[in-house]
Amino acid sequence: MNRSTVGILISFVAISCKPASANPIDSIPCPVVTESNLTADWIPTTLSGEFRVELVAETGARPRTDRLRLFLWQTSMRDSSIREKQGAAPGDTATHPLYGVMVRDSGAFTAIRVSQLRAAVDPIYPPVLLIALLTRNSPLPVRYWTALLVGTSQNRRDGVRVTDGVGVGMRVGQADARGFRGTFGPWGIALTEKGHYCAERVRG
Repeated sequence: MNRSTVGILISFVAISCKPASANPIDSIPCPVVTESNLTADWIPTTLSGEFRVELVAETGARPRTDRLRLFLWQTSMRDSSIREKQGAAPGDTATHPLYGVMVRDSGAFTAIRVSQLRAAVDPIYPPVLLIALLTRNSPLPVRYWTALLVGTSQNRRDGVRVTDGVGVGMRVGQADARGFRGTFGPWGIALTEKGHYCAERVRG
């Protein structure tokens, strides 16, 4: 596992262990998603942009809410690793349409700050990576699952496939113009918290 992957996972756990600060979004409930509205013709790249994320952990003594800021950008076959000088595997953008970063939702996210955040993210080995899969085991293709991988061993676009390690997977259950919602839990052999989340769009 590379150093940046370990770093983002540690940051994710650290954020989850700290109490949430006061935020205007506190008054907006984050519902549990029970049914998916994603269809085979849904386009995952519509999730690109900036979001306020509300995580509701359900595995402790009582639900706990944490708030993060998420940035997602479209992948490109022209992307190159800023560390390894490695490019994306052939056809990678179909499976991994978006990459990004998630940080604590604090302070002003100015254009300069966002630009600096993006410049620090390796597009081939990003801390956050969207994976979108369809299955064709039925007469018509249906969406198998779409998930944001956070700090997992699968956060790589170089064609190497690994299944162990640590990390968090945020499954996308519903998406619309306001944002997207779903559940999160362990994505690897290490146990992490489970719960549900809501991502409210800030900028598209």
